[in-house]
Amino acid sequence: MPTRPTASGERRSITVLFADIAGSTSIAERMDPEDWTTLVGEAFKRMTSTIEHYDGTIARLMGDGVLAFFGAPVAHEDDPERAVRCGLDMARVIDELGAAQRAKGASDLRVRVGINTGPVVVGMIGSDTANEYTAMGDAVNVAARMQATARAGSVLVAAATYRFISPLVDAVDVGLLELKGKTDAVQAYEITGLKAGAKAARGLVGLRAPMVGRDAQLTRLRDVFGVVRAGQARVACVLGEPGMGKTRLLSELRADIERTDGSVRWIEGRCLSYGETLPYHLVLDLVRSLIGVSGSSDESQVADALRSVLRDLLGDGWLETSAYLGHLLSLRLTPEQQARLSVLETEAIKRYVASLILVLRAVSARGPVVVVCDDLHWADAASVDTLLQLLPSLAGLPVLCILSSRVERKATGWRLIAGARDLVGDALTEIRLDPLSLEDSRSLVSNLLRIESLRADTRDLILAKAEGNPFFVEEVIRMLIDRGAIVREGDRWIATERVASIDIPDTLQGLLLARIDRLPQESKRTLRVASVIGRQFGVTILERILEAKTS
Repeated sequence: MPTRPTASGERRSITVLFADIAGSTSIAERMDPEDWTTLVGEAFKRMTSTIEHYDGTIARLMGDGVLAFFGAPVAHEDDPERAVRCGLDMARVIDELGAAQRAKGASDLRVRVGINTGPVVVGMIGSDTANEYTAMGDAVNVAARMQATARAGSVLVAAATYRFISPLVDAVDVGLLELKGKTDAVQAYEITGLKAGAKAARGLVGLRAPMVGRDAQLTRLRDVFGVVRAGQARVACVLGEPGMGKTRLLSELRADIERTDGSVRWIEGRCLSYGETLPYHLVLDLVRSLIGVSGSSDESQVADALRSVLRDLLGDGWLETSAYLGHLLSLRLTPEQQARLSVLETEAIKRYVASLILVLRAVSARGPVVVVCDDLHWADAASVDTLLQLLPSLAGLPVLCILSSRVERKATGWRLIAGARDLVGDALTEIRLDPLSLEDSRSLVSNLLRIESLRADTRDLILAKAEGNPFFVEEVIRMLIDRGAIVREGDRWIATERVASIDIPDTLQGLLLARIDRLPQESKRTLRVASVIGRQFGVTILERILEAKTS
């Protein structure tokens, strides 16, 4: 009896990564078959481990290549960035493997990586006895063509991916590529590396409006800093949903503080969206900020900066602190430094905290200090534990510790928010960012486009889509500009007829899908049914439909 075909899937925008070993036939010809098999196995191990590190989905292993999805079955708001970082890391680890196997004839071992972003249908395809989770759509085909076109050891991305990650990477524009099976040429970019200190950009590149609707919150932070300047430590929790302007608020505070007090030291650590399983990654970012290096700095630069800063701050007592902070930063230590390390892990953690306290005391003796922990909803447990031990030691120091997070009580980082409330009591200030009022949203639209005569229906459409979220306001406007729905004529912005066919921008789709994918299955089912009914409806209608579907 023939097996029954199966096909179930959903439409979503994902980022597709193809990678294969370049020139594998010629390398295999030079090597013993057993050595080649072992080498390919190690290469796959490294590639799949890299994909898993960025929470991608390994869809298929194909001979000497791999296919991976970022955004399915679970979406993240930064899937294009994760895929590109993954591709760069893949190229690096395979280069290292080839160098290590030079003696066996594998010195030219390289991978080619191709990446593209776009809409697909994902799900189980096949029969009852043979099926796989896969993606169907032109976005997959383009990614495969990117991989086939890429140079050995390089990462080639289509323009659909590049527009999401362009502020973060160094790239070479390789122009329009004629791809097999494609009617139109595809713009492509070869990614050569990450920009030093680059951060993911939100909103409108090149358009910056005055902050609106956050004057009261900025005033509260200024007042708290006034207490810190007088010599008393304070903790401020800045809480809000994605896109409410937490990062922008802190940027305005920093600019305001640095304009009025040149002695202030601003130390900032940012959690990575894939960092919950990376021990100490937030603390590491804080230490790098303290010594003035970035995550892309090489080991010698980090070691030199650490030595220079600690000698300046601590004088003759710098060596033991440098041993523990150097160990934390995974630096190669001198024999003298190594001798000062405790062999007990629990003791080492205490020493990390003690070293940080010692350095913060020395820094704060020269002027007020602001320590920012941003995106705490992505924090790792080791960093949270370290900072919980650190907070009580700040009392009596001119230090303002700002904890910025989404309101996600199940996140690891929420332990730091809850713990801070217990540890510092009245020394904590909590600031919540709510959606902008309709009046403030209108002001933001007008400020961004620098025009008051934008058609009322266009303005209302933007406001309806954004629902008071500043990031959404900016992204909807950006999408309208990108798609030619709003065009610039001289110093004026003009709405075209295309504005009527607006959809949610891809950047918002990723953010929304990421939140939806974390919901329980029953909640996701309810949301899907509700989305079919419409934007507004009575709850009884939804209840009746759900009852009918379960009966």
